[in-house]
Order: sequence, then structure tokens, then C-alpha cells
Amino acid sequence: MRAMKSSAAPNTSSADRVSSLSQRIFWGIGQLLVLLAFAALLIAAGRALLLFADHARAAIEFPYTANYGEGPLLDQTLRLLRGEPLYSADLSRTPYTVTNYPPLFLLVQAPFAAAFGPDFWYGRAISTAATLVAALMLALLTRALTRDSIAGAAAGLSLLAMPYILHWSALARIDALALALSLAGLWVIAQAPRRWRNVFAAVLLITGASYTRQTYALAAPLAAFVWLLGKREIYRALIFAVSLAALVLAVFIAALVFTRGGFFVHLITANANGLDLSLIQFYIDEITRNLPLMLIGAALSLAAGAVWGRPGWWLTAPYTLGAVATALTIAKIGSDVNYLWELSAALCLLAGVLIALMRRLPLIRAALLVTLAAQIVIAYDLSVSKYAPILADRVAKTDQFAAVAAFIASSEEPVVLADEFMGELVMSGRRVQFQPFEFSQLNRDGMWDQSAFLAALDRGDYPLVILYQPFRNPSLRFERWTGEMLRILNERFRPFTQIGETTLYQHVGP
Repeated sequence: MRAMKSSAAPNTSSADRVSSLSQRIFWGIGQLLVLLAFAALLIAAGRALLLFADHARAAIEFPYTANYGEGPLLDQTLRLLRGEPLYSADLSRTPYTVTNYPPLFLLVQAPFAAAFGPDFWYGRAISTAATLVAALMLALLTRALTRDSIAGAAAGLSLLAMPYILHWSALARIDALALALSLAGLWVIAQAPRRWRNVFAAVLLITGASYTRQTYALAAPLAAFVWLLGKREIYRALIFAVSLAALVLAVFIAALVFTRGGFFVHLITANANGLDLSLIQFYIDEITRNLPLMLIGAALSLAAGAVWGRPGWWLTAPYTLGAVATALTIAKIGSDVNYLWELSAALCLLAGVLIALMRRLPLIRAALLVTLAAQIVIAYDLSVSKYAPILADRVAKTDQFAAVAAFIASSEEPVVLADEFMGELVMSGRRVQFQPFEFSQLNRDGMWDQSAFLAALDRGDYPLVILYQPFRNPSLRFERWTGEMLRILNERFRPFTQIGETTLYQHVGP
């Protein structure tokens, strides 16, 4: 018996060694496949990054309006520098302008405007840089939640490949700065939730995001609060919530007092546009067609986190919930893909977290990386077929835009009305006297009486009106101008010049 036992021991040890060697070989092969899959992801993301860089370069070099909202923001920046009020409580008096957003982006842009004068390039450069920071913050946030560098890199790179991020990132608009600040707030609190300095830093950053764009007061604050609760830091969660609410409310009250209520009028009342629910269905269809793998991955990531009790779930789930709620407000008339930015970030975050969850299953992890690379390729096709051409079309019509800008600059009329070319009015030293879309919507919603403006338009107080009527969207003028305004243009003005898709009207009297 002793002989039998002693002879069996070497066989068992030999079998264990063979099994251990097989496991190491299998693990090594799996890790090699993960590296190869990550290389495929880098190739797909690299192509998207080249498109992002080329798109940003083209926007920064383009000297004319690239988006309707750029002109009012530039005008508001110059008014801020001149010390003029931005949030007048009385919308019935001229100039008929609306400051739809809090002032942080204007404050960031103001030093450049003071140094270089009115221009679009620095606003677009700020937006591009903030988008890159947002991608970095998303990568660091994912890394903080998962302790996985590959997952972090995958999340950050994916954000720059999202079509909605690409299109809006190079415009002189507020959204990139807001996203960068909110993700930075989430990162600092996810990195060290037990440090008070991180908690208060998150409060400051998220407050900054909220006072860049007011809709950012939902997803990131909710995610940070629930994350702290999930970490059983109940006291810190309550302090975070109270501190954030107190700071946001204090700034809001101070702004209300300083503007005599105008801050509320511009940010809340004037933003309450009517709804077009078909817009929600349109973007649901587009996202489903072009980001299907992202959606499936997001569902799996949320489900796996809930079932397995992964700590990151306490941040990703509420952030996604808040991002979806914000995305639904795209139903507002006049909205654009900037309402989908937080949703884009949430999808990329969930993709990174799912990749990290499969760290001990290298074959599945490699498959997920390849799947994400495939999704980036699909998203790239949407970018190059729909969203990148929006700017490219403008650049191709540089001569037309230059002709309109030259006419505005050479005109002796001190007061000119425009819709798309409000930015060119500012560039020529004029002030924006009327924001047609905003006030047309206010009139339709019964919040602004257009009678005084119509009378002024009728008698020629605004002798020159410049209408942008793109061939691809002939109904745009009905969204930006009321029927009564257009009727007066037809009866009291004559179209004396047509430059591409832009018609210049001059008042001729009765």
C-alpha cells in the first residue's frame, strides 16, 4: 500500500504541472488576442481621430458662421466685455436678444475676444480642446472605476469617434466645455470618494458645468450622489448634495438679484420652446441603425453590473438615466445633436466598463474590443456620410459666405437684421438687434408680443434684412420667422441681391 501511494504521487504532481502549464498557455494566448483586438480598436479609432482632427482644423480655419448659434454667443461675449447687461428682464424692448445659457463659456471666450477682436476661431478652438479634455476625463473616469487602462482608453477613444461629438465639437458653442467639466467632476470623486477635497472639487466642477449649460445639472450630480451612496459614504453623499445645491442656488439667487429676474427669464422662460415629438423618434431610429453594438453593450454592461454587484454600476446607471432624460429634450423645436452629448458619453463609459468586467475572460474581452472597433467603423460611416459634410458644405461655399460678409461690412446701414449671418454682423462692428428664431418661438408660445417689432419692421426701422434659405431645408425660414414677419418682408421689402442661398431684402416703404 505504501508503495502504491508513493508511486501515485509523482503521477498526480505531473498532471497538475501539465494542467498548470496548459492554463498558462491558454491565458497567454488569450492575452495576446486581447492585445491584437486592442490594436484593431486603435486602428479604427485612429481613423476616426484623423477625421476629428481634419474637421477641427477646417472649422477653426473657416472665418465665417458655421452654425446659427455662434453669432449670438459672439455678440454676448462682446457685450460682456463692454459691461452691457446680458439678461434683461424685459424682452419687449430692443434689442430683441436672448442669452439662452449661463455665462461661463462667455467668460472663457472673453479674454480672446479682448485680445483678437470678434472672431470665430478661438471659440471653436476652445470647443475642440474641451472635447479632447472630455475624452481624457472619460478615459480617466473609466480607469478609476475599473482599474483597467485598456478599458479607459477604449472609452475615451470611442467618445471622439461618436458622430454627434464630431459634428458639434468644432463649433463655437458651449457644450464641449460643459461636458469636460462634468466628466472631470465625476472623475475626481470616483478616484477618491473618501477624500473631502475631491468631494468639494467635484462640487465646483459640476457647478461649473451647470453654469455653462443648465441641462448639465442632472446626469453628473445624480451619478456622483448615487456613487457615494453605493460606496456607503452616506455622510459624504449628503454633504456633496447639500454643498452642490447650496452653491448652485446661491449663484442662481445672486444672478436673479443682479439681473432683476432676467436670469430666470432667459435661461428658463425663453428656453421653453414647443415640442416636436417626431424628433425623438427620428434620433431613436438613427441611433438604433448606426450605434446598435453600443446599445447592446450598454444594456449588457448595466445588467452585468446590477447582477454581479459591480461598484461602478452605482455611477454608470444613474449617469445613463440622467443622460437619457436630457437626450429626450431633443424634442424641443430647434434642438440639435448637442442634446445627445451626455448620452454619447454614457454609451462610451458603459462600453469601457463592460470590457473591464471581462478582464478574467480574455477571449470574451478580445471579442468585445473587436466589437467596439466594428462599432467605431459603423459610426465613422455616419460621420462621413451625414455630419462631417455639414461643415464641408459650408467650406465649399466659402466664396458665397465671403460675399455676404463683404456686403455687410461695406453696407452703410447701421442696423441690419439677419438670421444665419448674425455673426457677420458682429464681425462688422454691429450689434445683434434681433434673434429671429428665439423670438419667433416666444411669440408662438405666447410669451412675447411681436406687435411692436412688426410695426418697426413695417416702417423701415430695420432697412436691410438678410435671409438664409438653404435649398436642402426650404422650410427653415418658417421656423425662424413668423408668418407676419415674412408677410411684411414680401410687402414692404424687395429682394435686391441673391448670393447663393442668401437673399438680401431692402425696405422700400408702402
